[in-house]
Amino acid sequence: MTRISTIVPTYNQEGYIDAAIGSVVEQLGEFSHEILVSSDGSTDGTRAKIQEWRKRYPMLVRDISEESNVGISGNFRRLFEAASGDFIAILEGDDLWTDPTKLEKQKDFLLSNPDCSMVFSMIKVRQLPSGQDSFLDRQKTLTTDKLRGEDFLADPSMNLIANFSSCMLKTDLVRKLPDRLFRERFNEIAMAFFFESFGPIGFLKQAMSIYHQHAGGVWTGLSREAQLRSGIESREMVLEVADRRHADAIRQIIEERYRKPLEALAK
Repeated sequence: MTRISTIVPTYNQEGYIDAAIGSVVEQLGEFSHEILVSSDGSTDGTRAKIQEWRKRYPMLVRDISEESNVGISGNFRRLFEAASGDFIAILEGDDLWTDPTKLEKQKDFLLSNPDCSMVFSMIKVRQLPSGQDSFLDRQKTLTTDKLRGEDFLADPSMNLIANFSSCMLKTDLVRKLPDRLFRERFNEIAMAFFFESFGPIGFLKQAMSIYHQHAGGVWTGLSREAQLRSGIESREMVLEVADRRHADAIRQIIEERYRKPLEALAK
């Protein structure tokens, strides 16, 4: 039977973590499952809530947290290294899954399409505290279930995935992730371009997860200047790991969408 590892990286998300883990526990399908949760030195009640889930489901939920804070990239790396499944699904600690067959659908896609390196699904974006939901135009207009780097570059953001919590990865390729991807903030864009070099990226045009946008989020909590600097950093990382055929297009996006606006902001 196919084995799936779901990894849940979290930090100071006590208000979200119960819903996140609960949505993973509810997953149904023909696969064996392990849930690995890692609190990155949280200083609120996140770790205590994880322990409650571990006690309720000792054969399913593992707490691999450490007391020290190693940052987002270090936490992802710890979870990836601990995963034993054939596939690895990601759910960040402040998001949740809305379809109890998400893992089954993504597993079936990867088994039926062995040429694909990973798969992701549409996401629903929920603004907090308003609770307003929306979908991403760049996902709504996709017309194929197999994407290449050119499809990602056709969007100015280069980010058709937008959220880790929609992804399922092939574990053998996760084992090949270069150190470069963990040197700064591990991000969906660089990961996607690395995986794309091994085969198309699968896409399921169904929203099976909710991405919470709130002031405490890694991206939405940044100032405009910090977002632009982070955008440059992540796309320079892409430039180093992507197939060379994409290099010129990546450089142009960095210049036009990030460096020039940053310079204008400084003026």
